[in-house]
Amino acid sequence: MKKIWLILWIILTLFVSGCWDRNEINDYAFWIGTALDISESGKLQKSAQVAVPADFKSTKGGGDSGQRANIVLTATGSSIVDLTQQIQDKLPRRVFLGHRRSIFIGEKLAKQGLVEIMDQFTRNTDTRLRTDIFVVNNGEGKDVLKINSPFNQFSSIVAVDQDRFCRLGDTALRDVLLDVGRDGIRPSMPMVEISPKNEQEKHETIEVKSVAIFNKKLQMVGKVSGRESLEMFWVKGVLKDQFLTEETEEGVISLYESNLKRSIRTEIEGHTVKAYVKLEGTGRVLENNSDIDISISSERRPLEHKLNERKAKKVEETIKKMQLEFGQDVFGIGEEIHKEHPYQWKELRDHWDQIFPTVDVSVSVKLKIQNTGDIGKRIPGIGDRK
Repeated sequence: MKKIWLILWIILTLFVSGCWDRNEINDYAFWIGTALDISESGKLQKSAQVAVPADFKSTKGGGDSGQRANIVLTATGSSIVDLTQQIQDKLPRRVFLGHRRSIFIGEKLAKQGLVEIMDQFTRNTDTRLRTDIFVVNNGEGKDVLKINSPFNQFSSIVAVDQDRFCRLGDTALRDVLLDVGRDGIRPSMPMVEISPKNEQEKHETIEVKSVAIFNKKLQMVGKVSGRESLEMFWVKGVLKDQFLTEETEEGVISLYESNLKRSIRTEIEGHTVKAYVKLEGTGRVLENNSDIDISISSERRPLEHKLNERKAKKVEETIKKMQLEFGQDVFGIGEEIHKEHPYQWKELRDHWDQIFPTVDVSVSVKLKIQNTGDIGKRIPGIGDRK
């Protein structure tokens, strides 16, 4: 009988006992965004965008209510770990990095170099490698965290969505670390820019239209913007779609390009390295302000040929600019040589930064117009009236 009571007592104890070492959600402070800058004294500065549960209503809500759903905390010190502890000291809850969406690096710090910063990211097991990373164009990272966007209560999330819809590659921390660890490619990061308010705009907004170029030591050496940034990512193989407007002798034509792909073939003849870049995709006509009837093959095919030749020439100019001005292979041509000529690459890899500017690169574009819209030729009379 005593054994039966003992068994019942053990069972009841298992059911009524609690988890003494549990971590409730109310014990955590959710770290949404990080900013890294250089202070006026030359020390490392770290800022955190932390969610405030009392004011947090919905991530889809904007900042029109006048209340912020987050606070921005800043600390200055000598190491990332030290700065993280300083920020933790200012919070009544344990910091949680599992929901961090983005990292913003001030341009001044990016030019100084990011090797020491990246070391902490690779060692900290709490770091999500899918966290997006940006350089702040002509500014500091903490300024981006302070933006009260009308589209989302967290500017860290706004920048991620903005990058996705701008089609600038959606670069994550993982992508940068992979590029750093390879000899045949150099890292690049999209750049965010704070657009100033005007009479029509109540809030500051974030723009993503430039790309920062880094050398092997993770020092920012330059930047490209606009059309060149899109062409750079197309050759790199991460651009998936874009809008294109071309002026021809017959008029202006606008396309939406999708299914973008690239392939690179390389040759080594003595001391000469050649690369043949092939870019492909499909186009959908969005606007046709020309006299060309694109629904007719005899008129559409010459147009395709002309547009492809023009695009190929522009991409070649962008690559040449990268070679001469920055000397950094952000396209990954060296990686293709590594795959196709592994034995020759052993002799080239240690001198690739000196060899890349001399590589003879030719580009071919094969963009096929598959969708001409609801009509082929523009409506008669439009643009002809005086």
